[in-house]
Amino acid sequence: MKNGIWKDPMEKGATALLIFLSWSTAQAQAMVSVPELSPVKLLILFVLDVYGAWKLLGCIKNVFDHLADSSKGDTTAKERVWNSVLSFIGILMVGVIVNVLILKAGEYGAKPVSEFLSGN
Repeated sequence: MKNGIWKDPMEKGATALLIFLSWSTAQAQAMVSVPELSPVKLLILFVLDVYGAWKLLGCIKNVFDHLADSSKGDTTAKERVWNSVLSFIGILMVGVIVNVLILKAGEYGAKPVSEFLSGN
């Protein structure tokens, strides 16, 4: 393996193209299946999800750092590992809640109140 996982630049390009096409297909399916998902909401969700993934990777890195400290004899590392694990779970929970709120925002705003109350 010369450049990591891929052996030549053509494989890198083909993989990047496959990921882009898969992402655009998923985006098109989301736009069709969820009509209230506007391009602005999609962009906001993408940015928030990338930020959340970055924070989750930071939590994973912290867990490994604290485990390394624990193996060196640090007695407080166990608490820090659990704090990082709980942070990971908290970030996931907040991310799900924010995604649902953004997806549901404006879903009922275009309907008259009488139509919403009647269940139509």
